[in-house]
Amino acid sequence: ACFACHGTGAAGAPKLEAAAWTGRLEKGTDALVANAIKGFQGNTGFMPAKGGRPDLSDAQVRAAVEFMLEGF
Repeated sequence: ACFACHGTGAAGAPKLEAAAWTGRLEKGTDALVANAIKGFQGNTGFMPAKGGRPDLSDAQVRAAVEFMLEGF
């Protein structure tokens, strides 16, 4: 689910490139996880709650966010 937008930049999603995450990383993992769980409306795009996958648990979303951030 994550890669569908974050892999391509669809809907304004930051791509999986360090430069796209610099300001976001400063907010901390907990803030990024909260945004991923609840959804987020930014200046350049929108992220639906749980990436549009309501079947995912909060723990699964956290694991996905932490996995994505490992590369930074």
